Amino acid sequence: ILPQLDADADAIVRAEQSVEEAARSVAQSDGLDTSEMEARLEQASEALASGNASQAIGLADGVVRTLERERAAMDDVLRALKQKKKLKQRYEGREDRDRWEAMLSDIVAAADDRIWSHAAMLLEQMTTALDRDGHALEEARELYDFVAQQWAVLRNQCEAAHIKATDEDRRAVEEAVAKAEAHLDVARLEDALDALGVADGAMERLRRRI
Repeated sequence: ILPQLDADADAIVRAEQSVEEAARSVAQSDGLDTSEMEARLEQASEALASGNASQAIGLADGVVRTLERERAAMDDVLRALKQKKKLKQRYEGREDRDRWEAMLSDIVAAADDRIWSHAAMLLEQMTTALDRDGHALEEARELYDFVAQQWAVLRNQCEAAHIKATDEDRRAVEEAVAKAEAHLDVARLEDALDALGVADGAMERLRRRI
């Protein structure tokens, strides 16, 4: 019986320490919405008062973990919003900029409501999508540069072969390359790739004629 009483006493002490730590964390959580955490802390205190040490510890530790997660999310979001101008620069000039503006507005709204984990999730989704689109556009730009370089060489060969600028295939290449560049400038990726495909086809026809 005595070892069991000692174990129970130790558990109560640990529970008291956990509840005190959770209370300190809640008190020091400026900028966080702690309403839910306060309710759970109250439940932990009630469990402690009734002698349910394990439940008190579980609730109190859960409060601390949640607050740490929310604080980390808040720091990430606030850091990103302080550099909002840099974030906007990543989609300025794009045809779909309204889409990105809407995503940023959702992040700001969640931050205003102090729903930090949700705001952080939205921020991650936005930056991941921007990274993905940026990588795809970079690859498309490299393909455009390659096609443009090939066309510069082939254009000279066309002149030497007396295939003039009025030629249908030459006009098709010039038009397609120009369209591809214009599409890339506003991040219309699919349209740019389609135009590069047209240019490549017309260039291949020209090569067969030279």
